[in-house]
Amino acid sequence: MRRILETCFAHKLLLIGPFAAAIIGTVGYVLLQPASYQATATIWVNGSGAGTQSAAQTQSDTINQFLKSDSFVMSVADGSPLGSYVDAHPDAVQGFSFRSLLGRSEAAPPSADAIRAFLGAHVTIAQLGPSELTVTVTMPTPDVAKGTADALLSQLSAAEIAVRTTPTQTQLALYQTQLQAQSAALATDLAAVRAYLAAHPSLASDPKAAATDPQLAILQDRATVDEQNYLQLLGKIQQAQSDLALANQPKMAPFRIVDAPQTPASQSLFGKQQLIAIAAGMLIGVAAVAAMAALLVRLDTTVHEVSEVQSMLGMRVLGSTPLAARI
Repeated sequence: MRRILETCFAHKLLLIGPFAAAIIGTVGYVLLQPASYQATATIWVNGSGAGTQSAAQTQSDTINQFLKSDSFVMSVADGSPLGSYVDAHPDAVQGFSFRSLLGRSEAAPPSADAIRAFLGAHVTIAQLGPSELTVTVTMPTPDVAKGTADALLSQLSAAEIAVRTTPTQTQLALYQTQLQAQSAALATDLAAVRAYLAAHPSLASDPKAAATDPQLAILQDRATVDEQNYLQLLGKIQQAQSDLALANQPKMAPFRIVDAPQTPASQSLFGKQQLIAIAAGMLIGVAAVAAMAALLVRLDTTVHEVSEVQSMLGMRVLGSTPLAARI
């Protein structure tokens, strides 16, 4: 350890160089980044969390899962200024390319995956409490930031309601299909009863004979069963429609917006991307200093201690002078 410290102290200016270069490069990268504006919304999560998680943590996980879906992200882009922005600035979404360096403007439109990665990197979620959290959208212009935040919250609410109501909607569609088949069967049974009575006019004028006719009884029983099944399906359809109407009421929404996103009036100095770049630059600088220090120690042939002479030459040391300060 003493040898390492002495070597580092002797070459302190050389070791400062890599760290300073990393910091200068990081600062340059941050300063060259396009302007960023933040639109923040505060939401209150209705209901409780899943398992041991708080409601805010569960909602945060839900948002992150939806942000990994191409269909959800494209819905947000299409319903906000983000779609127009990425069409006009494809390089901002797809990153650096030699085409943009050469000034060519015929870049291909960004893919859904590129837009998903772009939006995911510019959305920050912070929990304020067990049921409260903030959703921050960072974008190059104030209008895009606010519009994207509004569309994100709107699509998120609609997507969560859709997930909740999809089983009921599927069941409703099945009931409606069964009701059509049951209606056709009931119409057939009633037609059979009318045809039998028309073929036996005496039964219509003699209720006692009609009540004891076995074939008529079979036809009427079949029609009665089909009518009961029809009414049961009709009741199930009405219940499913009522459940869907209840699920779409505002009080049943997955969350409530406490503070709606506003159009940012000033530029954000340090966004998510800038903070990541600064942290990465510092880590690279520290790694470069450590690598340079290890290399200098490896190349250093200076004798620092008496034990080193004995180990290198295999001879005993007769005397030594104390280390004098350099003049």
